[in-house]
Amino acid sequence: MALIRKTVFLIVLTATTFAAQAAPSLLIIYSGSTPPTTQMMASGKFSAVTSFDAGAGTPTLAQLLAVDNILAFTNTVPSNPSGLGDVLAGAVDAGRHVTIMTYGQSLPWAITGRMQTAGYNPLKVATNADVSGNIVATQPGDPVFIGVNLAAVTYFHNSNFAHPTLDGGAQLLATDGAGVNMIARNANGSVIGANLFPDASEPQNNAMFYTLVANLALGQGVSREIPTLSEWGLVAMAVLLVAVAIPFLRRRRAA
Repeated sequence: MALIRKTVFLIVLTATTFAAQAAPSLLIIYSGSTPPTTQMMASGKFSAVTSFDAGAGTPTLAQLLAVDNILAFTNTVPSNPSGLGDVLAGAVDAGRHVTIMTYGQSLPWAITGRMQTAGYNPLKVATNADVSGNIVATQPGDPVFIGVNLAAVTYFHNSNFAHPTLDGGAQLLATDGAGVNMIARNANGSVIGANLFPDASEPQNNAMFYTLVANLALGQGVSREIPTLSEWGLVAMAVLLVAVAIPFLRRRRAA
């Protein structure tokens, strides 16, 4: 019976560990663009990826709290820029991770409201101008760069990209190599601002770029992988073996 108890304990521990490793869900909020739903799902970092058109409306806090991570970007003015910023800040307050990308820091397409107040978006709206087309890490060891060769990243850019300032206490993670802030994390790690446009229809955005975007949306470079079917199969086999063994062991004990 001691063997049975140990086996059951190991099964429960394994199943619990797999459950704890389940990847987070991601909501992409966009306006006037094509959300990179396919690219984010293909990254393997998320259990589910959904999208919301902020050009047609503003998500509720309940909708945001139904997911783990949120990626928001614009290409047109959202239907309610300040309302969108307010509800995103509410999601941050409730423990969700939010990533704001281009043109979320560029006027007149910026996501405003509380997301532009101190302590939220680390990249603050300032002026618009082009960027160099490079990404140069100021913190090369940061987890958002795991698995990313920045020299191999190509991305769309134009004169409407932001030249944002840095929020107080925020950590700058990358520039364009020419003095423009490109990626930063806020003081408590709940929001990443990225001066990059993740639209899925832009041919200049290559596969390495979307690897970086997935890391940014996750908030780090190492995801919690989804258990594979083979792993769950091993658990099921162990359960079956215990079920078969228990009557046999009981008979031996009775004898």
